[in-house]
Amino acid sequence: MPETLAVHLNRDRLHAIEAPDSFETADSFVVEIENHGEAAHAHLRLDDGLAEIASLPTGNHYVRTGTVERVPISVRDPGPLTGTLTVATAYGSETHDIEVAVEPAAGKQAVEIDESLIEGSNSTTTRSSGTASTTTSASGTSRSTSSSPPSTTARSGTGRSSGIETPGLLAGTALVILVGIGLLFLDGPAMFVGTIAVLGGLVVAGYLLLY
Repeated sequence: MPETLAVHLNRDRLHAIEAPDSFETADSFVVEIENHGEAAHAHLRLDDGLAEIASLPTGNHYVRTGTVERVPISVRDPGPLTGTLTVATAYGSETHDIEVAVEPAAGKQAVEIDESLIEGSNSTTTRSSGTASTTTSASGTSRSTSSSPPSTTARSGTGRSSGIETPGLLAGTALVILVGIGLLFLDGPAMFVGTIAVLGGLVVAGYLLLY
């Protein structure tokens, strides 16, 4: 929507012109002439500088009592340029000059960003990156641990953990068997004990040979 330049006629007295001394715009704008008194002729004129980049459909405007006349002023070039718009009534006996500045950035307000918001955003990003790195490191360690081969010592320890070597056990078993055979030649309880010793020795010897 184009900017509006308000001009009031006959509000305080006959032929009086009320308008701002300066006006800024970035593009085409509208001169809104409101007549508060008797019907009057209003004349708009652009100086040479402003006429180079702007134009209006006609300079003379008849404004009836209690009505508003809207006059569009077309800006062909966004400037920057400063010129003068003159409003005249009573056949030029009353005039009012308005300095018009055509600026590409006119009407645009600069938005200031609080630096603390930027610092807070950077801090949050840093913490998030650190957490991601820690998680990756932890998962990497887990994979490394799970992929390592089983310990040779652990496998060998599940066999014969008694600490007594197999040849010694076999020798002891053979001695028991020999004693049992000797007792078999005796009468009474000695023969029974010898039989038990021989059988037990054979069982132990068989187990050692198998494992």
